[in-house]
Amino acid sequence: MDFTIKLADIPEDLEKIDDFFYEHFLPHMPMISMFGIDTSSPRHTLPSPHRPTPNSGDMYLKAVDPRGEIIGLAINKETVHFQTDSDTTPEWKKMVDFMDFVEENGQLHEIPGKTIELFVLSVSSEWRQRGIAKRLVEESMRLARDAGFDTMTIFCTGEFVARIPRSLGWREYYRLAYKDYP
Repeated sequence: MDFTIKLADIPEDLEKIDDFFYEHFLPHMPMISMFGIDTSSPRHTLPSPHRPTPNSGDMYLKAVDPRGEIIGLAINKETVHFQTDSDTTPEWKKMVDFMDFVEENGQLHEIPGKTIELFVLSVSSEWRQRGIAKRLVEESMRLARDAGFDTMTIFCTGEFVARIPRSLGWREYYRLAYKDYP
């Protein structure tokens, strides 16, 4: 396996993280197609909830190939919330409403202790099926524990990603099939 997992250099890596997020994560996220979001739109018209929150416990991990190119990403955020404003497209607004619905109905705000969310987990398609995502999760868990977090959560938008936390002993806290969303 010719890849390395390490903490991203912030702010130096932010442009590369943005590139990876918009090229490898968003286009493959099931909710994007469910809500009809056009990811080919200019980036400045798309929300950037993946950006670091100042003075937080956010942790950005990258998997890099031997040339140093990002091939995988795990963004762990202490606080996750999509902000919408008057420029937000109706499609993004619907997705934000869905995520708010899940958070409220899943009572995620009632999880005790200091919590961090594995907010983005993505591996470029050329590098999948090599254990990179699992290693990103394992390293995220280790760093979260070392930073004093009691609980780590992940909002799985597809079954493939959900298999990884299950294989590591995580328990399912809430489930909602897309077809059951009002």
